[in-house]
Amino acid sequence: MPNQPPPLVLDCARVVSYALVHDIPYRRWGALIVDGKPLEHVPRLAICVNLAEDMAPALFHCDDEWKVLGCTGGEAIEELKERAEKNYPGVASRWVDLNTSVEDALSYYDAAFGAEKCSFCGKRPFEIEQWIEGNDARICGGCIEEFHGTLDKRGASG
Repeated sequence: MPNQPPPLVLDCARVVSYALVHDIPYRRWGALIVDGKPLEHVPRLAICVNLAEDMAPALFHCDDEWKVLGCTGGEAIEELKERAEKNYPGVASRWVDLNTSVEDALSYYDAAFGAEKCSFCGKRPFEIEQWIEGNDARICGGCIEEFHGTLDKRGASG
């Protein structure tokens, strides 16, 4: 579907703006290296903000299905739009501002990936550093540490 907008979340980041650039001639400005090779023309761009932490926005370079192929960071959304303009002259008139709220992005994420949470505290994968998976359960590192601390206290008082 050539004009399909992106989902509200791409790679654990909420979509703020997007542009379809499949028909804009690509002019290489700088280089984005992915897996040791330069990433050239892509059909879709999205400016996103990570859901995990309050981080600077990123420009996602996507395929026709909104799969993220590469990413460049920046300090501000306008900076990323200017950078995209250097590679895709004329894209400035194509940006569609979604301004996806954090609440809408999290609701979308939970609907799509709700089973991928810590079975104990409910944290999402992007909210934790590590976890262990079992047959029908996951436990994050924070819950493991808390459980271990509880066991240590019981052992010390027993």
